[in-house]
Amino acid sequence: MDFDDVLKLALSLFLVLSGCAVSYLFLRMAGVFSNVATSVTRVTDEVVPILSKAQVTMDGVNREIDRIDDIMVTAVNTTKGAERAVGTVNAALKAPVRKLSSVSAALREAMDTYRARRAADAADPASSGPAASPPPKSGHQHESPY
Repeated sequence: MDFDDVLKLALSLFLVLSGCAVSYLFLRMAGVFSNVATSVTRVTDEVVPILSKAQVTMDGVNREIDRIDDIMVTAVNTTKGAERAVGTVNAALKAPVRKLSSVSAALREAMDTYRARRAADAADPASSGPAASPPPKSGHQHESPY
């Protein structure tokens, strides 16, 4: 046996031991992958129902948000309608109130003028009748707080 044969024997022995080590490593890795596959299966079995429930919950929340949106649109439209109604009533009441105020002011002026003429007639007994009464003064007889 020469040195070449010893080297070949050593190399053969190394390759056989390396093959056994790699085979053992592959067996251990197969066990690890089996455990990982089992864990992934369990996690999937637990997570899928949770995600389904979350999806159902989110669908319910989205439906409620749509309902709230409809309610808000209805409330805004109702508010706009009420605002238009108040504006219409306000406009409908303004004109008659202005006219009533004008008529009231005119009546007050007429009464003040009438009283002033009667007072002037009572103070001047020599003039009797409408022909002798002094002409009405232009402008207001007294200042009105209005």
